[in-house]
Amino acid sequence: MHATKSFRARETLALPLTALVLSGCAGLGAPLGPDPWSEIQAGTHALGASTGWAEYEAKVLLADQSGNPDLGSGASTADLDPIGGGALKYNYFWEDDFSVGLIVEGRSFDPQPTAPLSATLDGDEYTSFHYLLTTRWWAEPFGASRRWRWFGGVDLAYTPEIELDATVIYAPGFIERISLSGDAYISINPVIGTSYLLTRRLSLELGAFYEIPLGTADDEVTLQVPNGLGQTEANEFSAQVEPKGLILFLGLTYYL
Repeated sequence: MHATKSFRARETLALPLTALVLSGCAGLGAPLGPDPWSEIQAGTHALGASTGWAEYEAKVLLADQSGNPDLGSGASTADLDPIGGGALKYNYFWEDDFSVGLIVEGRSFDPQPTAPLSATLDGDEYTSFHYLLTTRWWAEPFGASRRWRWFGGVDLAYTPEIELDATVIYAPGFIERISLSGDAYISINPVIGTSYLLTRRLSLELGAFYEIPLGTADDEVTLQVPNGLGQTEANEFSAQVEPKGLILFLGLTYYL
């Protein structure tokens, strides 16, 4: 089972979320007529902010590059417990039922210990940033009020790097601190959700996406491995990290 905890909205989201709420609250409760979404059409721009919940993990692969036959390579999976996160969004309606956009997203996680080799790797909390190109197809409004609208799409995400400090525990008395700096990777994220029009300019979104990595965050690391004689020897390892998982989001969108 993967640990699932709620995201706490980052402080950087407080201002845009507040602005979106205040700008649209004046129209709450006002009747929207028989076709509430009629003003959201081709040419409409929108700004949004969101936070959410996650069930996330990372596959960790370490492979010896020093030619030591006793080390070899190994892989294991670490659960990533979410600490905080959120996103800022821009959307443009290319057609009445199709939009494209950009998202800047920050995520903070606490990795659980994992053992890709005989040693245990215990990562510190870390934060990563993700830049997404988005597409959304919008269904016809539904429900008695016609304020609800399904949407689906695919996001292409770019993660420039993942920086992680960790403790390597070889055995009692043999502990080492290391730093990993994984390089950039691309992921593809299928998305589905629903939107509820609160006012003619403000909507509430609830949805989910699953992040599928198309590559790994790679790095080279030197580990001081115990040699069985009470000493350690430097060994070069290649490291690969492959994060993936399900993210649920809840957000507000303001239509300009």
